[in-house]
Amino acid sequence: MYELKRVEAAEDWRQLHAIRRAVLFPPHRHRFEYNENHPDDRAEGNAPYLLLLDAEPIGVVRLDKRGSLGVVRLVAIRSERQRQGHGRIMSDLIDLEALRLGITELRVNAAADAVGYYEKTGWSRSSWDPTELTGVAENCVQMAKSLSSIS
Repeated sequence: MYELKRVEAAEDWRQLHAIRRAVLFPPHRHRFEYNENHPDDRAEGNAPYLLLLDAEPIGVVRLDKRGSLGVVRLVAIRSERQRQGHGRIMSDLIDLEALRLGITELRVNAAADAVGYYEKTGWSRSSWDPTELTGVAENCVQMAKSLSSIS
């Protein structure tokens, strides 16, 4: 059984950081070091989540609420669990969570190798804020997704 759990407890944070470090910030991927204390994770309106499968953390995502817009960030599924449909489930669950929060459009800075995944889950290429494409997002592709057809 899947669950999208908001990260709150210390153990949740530990699991989130472990998945991010392994999948998003391995030594060979970026020239940036992962910061477990980045203020954006705890900024007002930003909510990190764990994707649980039978109570086991297998994925992470953060949803930043900006009025009726939401920005999906730091999406990752544990390497040994990739290409098994878990990302699609997490996408569906974050869409529902966004709707629950009053968000009607999502945006993302997608890693170039993840664009196909996003296109398969309803996203389209859309330049929404070029100033975002710096730092760890410098080589990303901006995409957007309307939630108006989801109920």
